[in-house]
Amino acid sequence: MGEFSIFHWLIVLAVVLIFFGGRRIPEVMKGLGEGIRSFKDGMAGGAAAPAPAPVAATVSAPSGITAKPGKGQVVLSWGASAGASSYNVKRSGTSGGPYALIVSTGSTSYTDEGLANGTYYYVVSSVGASGESTNSVEVTGTPS
Repeated sequence: MGEFSIFHWLIVLAVVLIFFGGRRIPEVMKGLGEGIRSFKDGMAGGAAAPAPAPVAATVSAPSGITAKPGKGQVVLSWGASAGASSYNVKRSGTSGGPYALIVSTGSTSYTDEGLANGTYYYVVSSVGASGESTNSVEVTGTPS
């Protein structure tokens, strides 16, 4: 067996997978590609960087969120945000998240139906031309 036999490469691959895991390899490769691209750009003689795009006004998170319990449901409502075209309603079973997107709506209210008894935690974000806002303050809903 030589230095570069297939057996040696398989051992190296196994060690990399053990230390980094399969999910980290694409991130490492992406970082390596960006590093090489940056190096090539630097070696090209300091080409002028493009002018930054004008920064669009960011949309703010919704405020005044309320959660009213109902039979197997929670009714959410909130105040409109300037510049928002829609709102993302997110739910979690744990305070602080992680939150899962349950609906995108153009309305300032949403009824989350078909819920089992328990406590649910909600946040809402605004979506506008400049992108998505941060999450709102968390509210709690407990269906009756």
